[in-house]
Amino acid sequence: MKRVTHIITGLQVGGAERALYNILAGGLQDYCHNQVVSLMDEGEYGPLLREAGVEVHCLGMSPGRLGLAGAAKLLRVVRLQQPDILQGWMYHGNLAASLARRLVAPRATLSWNVRTSLEGLRDAKVFTRQLIRLGRRLSRGADTIIYNSCKSRLQHEADGYAADRGRFIPNGFDTAHWRRDPEAKSSLARMLGLSADSKIIGFVGRVCAEKDLPNLFAAFERVSLQHPECHLVCVGGQIEENAPPSLDRSRVTFLGQRSDIARIMPGFDLFCLSSSTEGFPNVIGEAMACGVPCITTDAGDAAAIVGETGWVVPTRDPVILARALEEALVSPNAEWLRRAEAARLRIETHYALSAIVDQYAALYRGLPCAA
Repeated sequence: MKRVTHIITGLQVGGAERALYNILAGGLQDYCHNQVVSLMDEGEYGPLLREAGVEVHCLGMSPGRLGLAGAAKLLRVVRLQQPDILQGWMYHGNLAASLARRLVAPRATLSWNVRTSLEGLRDAKVFTRQLIRLGRRLSRGADTIIYNSCKSRLQHEADGYAADRGRFIPNGFDTAHWRRDPEAKSSLARMLGLSADSKIIGFVGRVCAEKDLPNLFAAFERVSLQHPECHLVCVGGQIEENAPPSLDRSRVTFLGQRSDIARIMPGFDLFCLSSSTEGFPNVIGEAMACGVPCITTDAGDAAAIVGETGWVVPTRDPVILARALEEALVSPNAEWLRRAEAARLRIETHYALSAIVDQYAALYRGLPCAA
């Protein structure tokens, strides 16, 4: 059984972190022996990975910094593990995996995992832009580069990343965990003190520039003036503190960080993603698996995931986003039900977690490793 060391920036709540947990807890352990190295702390997913039987090492580095002390810890851990495959996750993890292979594991196969598109490059931190530029030069040293987004692959390869190394593997979803619940809407409405005929628009995510929460709030303010039956529910830490003073708090509920999202999400009538930049947004797939039609901006692979089951609008335009929300709100019930069923079927057909685990297992089996 091949030994795979996954090196990731951190294990806090985020799309890449969740994707890593999903494939390891979802069956990849049956195909190879996996260990995880977090450059920072154990975050949300460290304990969950350990519960799934995955060995986790945390190096305690500061965000965005790979100092000498941190590098020494990294090299010591990798030297002890002697992996057959070094799998980087995100730009910092890819760089760390490249460094470890060069210095202490020269016989290991090197795989990168790129998790975002370049749509928001102009808004990225200076160090992140430097890492992307460095990645152009280092990418030919990787044996394979996994992209979870077709758009991301096209953009990076056009930017100079090694095109002959690229491989597309999307995120996968456990459709037994993310599923429809006929009682969820009434249960959520009662919890929020809303009437049964209210229309609940959901958002789940973290506060960062890429999610473009100002776009969401501006669009909802427009829609709420014409549709007194609609209510916005936001799940995620510190969203309320970042909401504008003009937002009518009686029309919005901030639930904060939650561990029961799979119970809450099926209660949404609609899910709205307002991002300016994405790779492969997990929340879209999770909402669709729960039978919730989605309105999304055309960021990353969001449009490809949604297909014909939802509504897709340009990024950074709250007026057009508001129009899509209004169109969704006035859709006949039969049309909403058709979209809900099609959304669930699309995830089952194209993005089931078991199929994605199989793709990773097949990739790792095909990668050469030292004798």
